[in-house]
Amino acid sequence: MNILRWVVSGFVVSFFVVIVGMASNGSTFVSQATADDQERVLHPDIVKIEGTYSQVEFDLSRKSHLLRKMRMDHYIAQAKQADLRGWDHERDDLIERAENILSHHLTQYAVSVQNDAESYSVSSI
Repeated sequence: MNILRWVVSGFVVSFFVVIVGMASNGSTFVSQATADDQERVLHPDIVKIEGTYSQVEFDLSRKSHLLRKMRMDHYIAQAKQADLRGWDHERDDLIERAENILSHHLTQYAVSVQNDAESYSVSSI
């Protein structure tokens, strides 16, 4: 008898969860960006990092460059979503991560260009 009570209460709870999920489609529990939010002006830091990012060159044949580019794309997209949802701390954290990756990439790219230039000038002498 006790097992039957557990089974019936399990079905009732499961049914309730399914009904609530179908009725609200989860939109009341999770903040979602809508089409109206796309018209909002993004935070100036996001606009700044996107502008700098669009000018940076990536050699996609190199795995490290490809991974950096993918991570930058991910962090910028997440920062935009956090900005649309009003999550200021999360947005700032994601922008900082993207800036750190960008700074690292530019430093490594400058070093590799300098090494290429030195090897080219030594081989031409």
